[in-house]
Amino acid sequence: MPTRDVPVYPRYRQLLHWVSAALIFLMIPTGLIMARTLDDGLRLALYQTHLLAGWAIVALMLVRVVLRVRRPMPAPAGLAPWNRALHGGVHWAVTLVPLALAASGTFAILQNDIGPLLQAGSPPPATLDVAQARDAHQIGAYLFVALLVMHVGGVLRYQMTRGDVLRRMGVRRAA
Repeated sequence: MPTRDVPVYPRYRQLLHWVSAALIFLMIPTGLIMARTLDDGLRLALYQTHLLAGWAIVALMLVRVVLRVRRPMPAPAGLAPWNRALHGGVHWAVTLVPLALAASGTFAILQNDIGPLLQAGSPPPATLDVAQARDAHQIGAYLFVALLVMHVGGVLRYQMTRGDVLRRMGVRRAA
């Protein structure tokens, strides 16, 4: 397998990446289950977890946007121009789409007056009455999962065909 010089992200950016990824992967099952469960206690806990993780992701993504603008990292070596553009676009989208998801989730909470219920420790209804923002959030979430699959697929493709790109994010090869 050919190897190319791949610039490594600093540790703090690796940490931001992996903490963001862990929180995003927490969001997927909490969102899917909270939208389907009839158990009031579970639904309340999942809404609270989803909301807390979502705002943590917003904070992390805002930091990542600032870093991406102030200290950009070059794309891995050897990418064709179309692939370099796709690389940049996917990385920006993976950073910005969670902010749009936070906005649509917030609008769903506001539209359905769920905030006071969550603050009071009362479970939100199993079915939301006003569906526009909820539907936008749900569609956006499914599109974001597709984007994540594209991102991971691109990383794995480069890793297998061109070099040790996982090293950029602190993943070391087995000796």
